[in-house]
Amino acid sequence: MNPKTLGYTTMIISATLMGCVGLFARNINTSGDVIAFTRMLVGAICILAIMLYQGKGQQIKNVKLTPAVITSGMCLGLCLAAYVSATQYTTLANAVFLIYTGPVFSTILAAIFLKEKISALTASMLTAVFIGCLFIIGIISYHPQTGLTLSLSFSKENMVGDILGLLSGIGYGLYLFFSRYRTDIGSDSRSLFNFSFGAIAIAICFMVNPPSLTAMDSTSWIWLISMGFFIGFGALSLLTIAAKHLKAAELACISYLETVVGAGLGILVFSESLTTLQAIGGVLVIGGGMGEIVINIIKKRALSHKPQSHNPHPQS
Repeated sequence: MNPKTLGYTTMIISATLMGCVGLFARNINTSGDVIAFTRMLVGAICILAIMLYQGKGQQIKNVKLTPAVITSGMCLGLCLAAYVSATQYTTLANAVFLIYTGPVFSTILAAIFLKEKISALTASMLTAVFIGCLFIIGIISYHPQTGLTLSLSFSKENMVGDILGLLSGIGYGLYLFFSRYRTDIGSDSRSLFNFSFGAIAIAICFMVNPPSLTAMDSTSWIWLISMGFFIGFGALSLLTIAAKHLKAAELACISYLETVVGAGLGILVFSESLTTLQAIGGVLVIGGGMGEIVINIIKKRALSHKPQSHNPHPQS
């Protein structure tokens, strides 16, 4: 499997797993920050155990920690903590929309500092998934009386939550951006440090808002631990691998698949419904996220089947 295919595959699986957050969270009787912390902590424990079993303990010691390594993990942890806090002070739609500004921030930062070029195709796909996300979460809605409306607003009541939501988007974007540095570090080691520093960042947030586990029963604990393994260890490890092989804009496009997966689970598992605009948004997200991959595959196949010209009389 070539690096690009590996990057696309791992990112798609990661986004799909991340889209299952709601399925797990609705079966856990605790606050969101505890869930976020568990995702990081279980991920760190699992990857550490695997590396020690494989005899890679020295590999961990040999990794030189740099600001980029530490910052990427911290940004991921703070991103999740800020997002959870945002949902407590503003509408869920505002919080989700603002955290999904992260890939946009990442793309802009990569273009400025990493000199990554954004092709017209990538830009159009990123625009499609961005608009699709707005449709799905209801930021852009339609009413017969008023027509299309934009519902995002920094009102006095939601100002604190909206600011926290914006910070979560910036944190997510910085995580994606800093993940592009230090590609010399192995994926497993990078995952370990991301999980560890992410957990530390969320633990710091506990000092401000101490969590409560009084409502947790045995079923909740099973769901919580399972979520930490599949969505913490699984999804975030795959995201780390993808970040080494894909450009920031490519990561940005595919990451929006998470929104479609979440909406689909809501319909299939919880009997939730989608408006026409939300359905259109889902098509835009899928088309935008997968469009560049499909087009690139078609181009590669066309080139591989293109007959090569031969000159039977080369010049001497």
